Amino acid sequence: MSRFKYVINCIVELNKSAFLSGLCLYLLGMPTMLQAQKFDQAYLKWKAEQQAQDIQLKKVDDNYYLSRPTIQPTQTHLAGKGRASSTQVQSNLSPKINLNSANVAQLQQLNGVGAKKAQAIIDHRQQYGKFKNVEDIKNVKGIGPSLYEKNKNQLGL
Repeated sequence: MSRFKYVINCIVELNKSAFLSGLCLYLLGMPTMLQAQKFDQAYLKWKAEQQAQDIQLKKVDDNYYLSRPTIQPTQTHLAGKGRASSTQVQSNLSPKINLNSANVAQLQQLNGVGAKKAQAIIDHRQQYGKFKNVEDIKNVKGIGPSLYEKNKNQLGL
């Protein structure tokens, strides 16, 4: 019987060590599971926020634009020699840009004028005074006859 007791004791010890090992692994894994659950909850919250944002972006808002053009091309704009060119219609629709008071952003609306050329126009105006006529813009470095011709209908004083 002593041999039988020895085998039983060995089995009990193995069960205790297996139980303790399993308990240790379970306890070590708990923080990981809690972190995983927190991550999942944070992800679900983020996903719901993103879906709400997507719905907001897909909504059509008629008041999105603060202003809309009110002038429409009509037959009076197109009267004359048949049809007017697109630059003529565009010049009739858009207000003229005042060379003596326009800022960089306004000057950049001109065809072929970027930030550097717009700043050059302002620098020329500050150095030499106000423009006397629209053609004086050709005196600005970087602005030649072709650029003037493209924009002369949009320029004003």
